[in-house]
Amino acid sequence: MEKDSFRNTDRNQILESIMNSKFGEHNIVLYSDISTLPYLYSHYSKRSSESLNEIVLILPHYQSITDVNDILKKSGVDIDRNKKEGSIVVVESKKAYYSLTDQFVGIMIMGDMLLQRAKKLNKTGITVISDMGLFFHLDRLDNLIRWETELSSSIYAKKVRILCNYSQTDFGTLNEDQRQHLIESHSKIIIE
Repeated sequence: MEKDSFRNTDRNQILESIMNSKFGEHNIVLYSDISTLPYLYSHYSKRSSESLNEIVLILPHYQSITDVNDILKKSGVDIDRNKKEGSIVVVESKKAYYSLTDQFVGIMIMGDMLLQRAKKLNKTGITVISDMGLFFHLDRLDNLIRWETELSSSIYAKKVRILCNYSQTDFGTLNEDQRQHLIESHSKIIIE
């Protein structure tokens, strides 16, 4: 896959880049403003529910599920209808990435279940919008690096696109090797 990099892009440019991504892509957004992530998942979800016929999985860390639902409603997403029909799924990132015994499991089990649901509902695929702050908060950077490295090869041929969102503050705490490893593990790098 060709690697693209976009620097100093505004929210609308980031959103357009995400909207134009393809299934099988594993992209990274480095945001400087904490309000950028809610903007992205709310506007992407709204446009997705109107025209993309897919399932959107949102994995927040810095916002609660209630906050995410409120943000989606305020942006015009009919969250009740979309949840009922299975088009939008919101799960705390810790519940998605870790088992009840705090073992790292990744999200591909959930992803595969959602792909089965997408096929049953005649959806085109799934888009995962994940806040990666969890790994920094839990100091589980080894899990983060392993997950990001393994992910691209596991979704390449699937109807899945993954958007990993990092605050620039969190990303800046990584050492140079870790940052380079993450950059090399993604299709596109989008920097706010």
